[in-house]
Amino acid sequence: MKGIIACLPLILLSIFSYAQVDTTKNKNNATTEYYDVVAVYHENTDGRGRPVRFTTELKGEIVNYDASTGVITFKTSDGKMYSLKNGEYKYFQYNKAFTQKNKESKKLVLRERKETQFQLTAGWRLTALNLYDNFKADDYYVWSQESNSDVPIALYFGGGKYFGRRHYAGLGGELALSSYGKNYIHAGLRYVYQYDGYKRNTAFYLPLELNYFTAKYNQNYDVADTLIRYFPGGGYSIEYPSQKNIDQIMSAVSFSFGQGMSFILNDKHSISLELSVIKLFPLSTTFPNPPERLPNVKMEGMGLRFGLLYNL
Repeated sequence: MKGIIACLPLILLSIFSYAQVDTTKNKNNATTEYYDVVAVYHENTDGRGRPVRFTTELKGEIVNYDASTGVITFKTSDGKMYSLKNGEYKYFQYNKAFTQKNKESKKLVLRERKETQFQLTAGWRLTALNLYDNFKADDYYVWSQESNSDVPIALYFGGGKYFGRRHYAGLGGELALSSYGKNYIHAGLRYVYQYDGYKRNTAFYLPLELNYFTAKYNQNYDVADTLIRYFPGGGYSIEYPSQKNIDQIMSAVSFSFGQGMSFILNDKHSISLELSVIKLFPLSTTFPNPPERLPNVKMEGMGLRFGLLYNL
């Protein structure tokens, strides 16, 4: 199980790289425009006060050129008019090409999502649970450890149907591969409300579940018995109160509510990440090997659950 947990970052990295947005590139990489140009002389001084002469090109339209005098009437691209004498410009050129590269534009390609189809789901779930036994002491059971922690790593399987793009309802359940509790089962009803605006290939949704939960846990109690321990070779110890370990099966109704996000793939498939709060409401606590007297307990719990799911 440690290997599975260690691989989770790699799995998440592959999800994000695989679920990148599809884009199409604009094939028109450049735009060419044609202008008449004239290179106009300017004068200035350098840092030492010496005169410097340089030219800058004006872009626009040569309205008139008098070959006999060399005078050019020129209109710039922003509408300004110039009358330039021979000697005020270095050269001129008709229809000079100016090519400018366009910034590559990317267009989002939205992948299709399920709207009325059935969906099958499989994945991993990791839940951090805090369990409380609500112990009430009596004349025999005088103390309880009161709480347990469990972090089950479970396989999840589910199926259901979409009713429009926003609503999904179905069944699901998880079976623990690693858990402090034995015979861990968590199964029931699942509802999803998808609330994003369908403007990207990432869907946001609210998952709600109402499940039946059962698992067997071992609980420690102090009881009003005197325990005498004899040691080999002589000697003894007296223990009061003594300790009793009891297996007990917790049955509960669980309700969970959380936040999920799905990365939409091709063929209306998706990969989902979920984080939910879970609350266990007690139904019963039973004892597979009941002692002569039973402790007064009623187990409940709450916790957080992380899910990594693949939807077909």
